[in-house]
Amino acid sequence: MRVERSQSQGPASQRAELISRLPGEWDGDDASRCRILLLTSGLGLGHVRAAQAIEAAVSDAATVHTLDLWSLMHPGVAQAVHATYLSLVQNYPQLYERLYTLDEHTWRQILESESGPPPAVLEVLELISAIAADVGVPSARSAKYASDRMLFSLLYSSLPYDANSLAGNGVRARLVVMKWCWLRLIRRLEPAIRRFAPDVMISTQMIPAAMASYLKQRRKATAPLIGVMTDFGVHDFWKQRGVDSYCVAHESILGSVGPQFPHALEVATGVPLMPDFARPLSQADARHELQLPQSGPIVLVLRGGLGLSVDAAVNALLERKDGPRLIAMPGRNTNARRTLEVLTRKYPDRLHVCDWTDRMDIYLRAADVVVGKPGGISVAEALACGRPLLASRSLGGQEGFNIAFLQAQDVGGLVPDGELLDRLAALLHDPDALQAMQMRAWQLGRREGAQRVARLAVDLATSSESAVYRSP
Repeated sequence: MRVERSQSQGPASQRAELISRLPGEWDGDDASRCRILLLTSGLGLGHVRAAQAIEAAVSDAATVHTLDLWSLMHPGVAQAVHATYLSLVQNYPQLYERLYTLDEHTWRQILESESGPPPAVLEVLELISAIAADVGVPSARSAKYASDRMLFSLLYSSLPYDANSLAGNGVRARLVVMKWCWLRLIRRLEPAIRRFAPDVMISTQMIPAAMASYLKQRRKATAPLIGVMTDFGVHDFWKQRGVDSYCVAHESILGSVGPQFPHALEVATGVPLMPDFARPLSQADARHELQLPQSGPIVLVLRGGLGLSVDAAVNALLERKDGPRLIAMPGRNTNARRTLEVLTRKYPDRLHVCDWTDRMDIYLRAADVVVGKPGGISVAEALACGRPLLASRSLGGQEGFNIAFLQAQDVGGLVPDGELLDRLAALLHDPDALQAMQMRAWQLGRREGAQRVARLAVDLATSSESAVYRSP
């Protein structure tokens, strides 16, 4: 089977004078083109993928620079924070859910107020501290932002959180460090924005969007800011006064920003997807491209770029002797890949293991159903290809939005591990029901989200009258 590997990855004269080129950060300066700064976060691969899709859609019309939030901190600390996050979401999903669902006011209380967080938050913060202490900071040959290592060690001190303590390692002291870290990242973002001098900023993740909003409210950044949702819901922390436009995943989400931000334009663009999703192949052509049989059901098993538990899902699906052919993608999970390679030797006619690919549209169109992690990009890609998505588990948080959307639209949803085999078998053995579900998915799919975001960005960047963009 053919596999395609990812390779990842004012007046013009006045603007040119403002630019201080940073070697290696962007190429192809053209002062006559509008300048678009993409803000993203590599903590979730979907946010990066959305930024890449927008860049592909707008690159012919603008000079684009992408800035990852994690490039603003010491690489060893960034790696430690990433490992802490993965441990939290995989091993303590209920606590992660509580942390994610904190509303905007709670986050502001943590980051901006003098008082500490509500008592309910302390348990989560103490757990994160314990996880971070176990992870530690890996060595990294970088002198840039070296002081971050010391700050991180202060945050994961093993002494307990004590809401009533004023001691150096009590919760109040840690909160001071948290707020200081937050402001340090914002101060590092400010010169990056100033150097590139964007005409418009686009953020595909809520944290860098909040940071840019902070700078805009203090007039340290002036370019219009677009927030691009990659999930089928809006977290409260997205609601920032400095965001001028919101691009949401579906029409049903319009109005989620609320009346407290009447200045902000909401547009149902769809989640930005790579260009090949605009015109997916037929199933016959996709199977021919991948050298797969034209007859018989095929299930695509995904667990995102991290391949979380993909091997366990495949093993369960192979238990049924008359089950469908499976295509599994372990992403960057080397342990899962090793397990899947053993299963491939045992089931050579039923299981294909593939590397991550830039042409996910072909694999989705070749399959009949997707069993996968309900991340926003995965859901949007499946729907764009007219494929239902069944999730055997959810990490909670933003995935809760996506599960609720799939279930409300009857194009998949959360299926407990013990029911997945029966649910999948029933669907594959009822061609009419499967076709109807695929048709609903196709109608829900938004295949030109990146192009719509790009058009909005270029219009904002080249307009001298921003009021034009305040009306639907």
